[in-house]
Amino acid sequence: MSISLLLKQHVQISEILQELMSIPQEGLAEKAFEISKKIGQLAGVLKFHLQSEDKFLYPKLMKHESSHIRDTAFAFTDEMGNLGEKFEAFKATYIQPKNIKAAPEKFKQDLDSIATALKIRIEREDRKLYPLLDR
Repeated sequence: MSISLLLKQHVQISEILQELMSIPQEGLAEKAFEISKKIGQLAGVLKFHLQSEDKFLYPKLMKHESSHIRDTAFAFTDEMGNLGEKFEAFKATYIQPKNIKAAPEKFKQDLDSIATALKIRIEREDRKLYPLLDR
């Protein structure tokens, strides 16, 4: 597993989030089907990304000789569990276009919340976690 693949996945996740965020609230109901497809696409990239991290990245960092690196890896995994659950709840609700159509304002709020959390997570991984692989 190369760090470049993980970084590429971060770019893909960010691009999908940006596409979703760029849809004006007035257009959410009419684009509900396309939005639900994008959510499915995002879920696929995220699932593969998280599996890659869980199988290759975190085991390596959690066995590292440096306690700082081990502690950082454990902290990131603890934190991710909650974010993963939040995304799964978001996906379960909005993978169905009817739920977007029924409450576009609520969808936009939930999208803003999950997108912000994912962007922060990606930024932290890029700045604080992935550089640890070079040590």
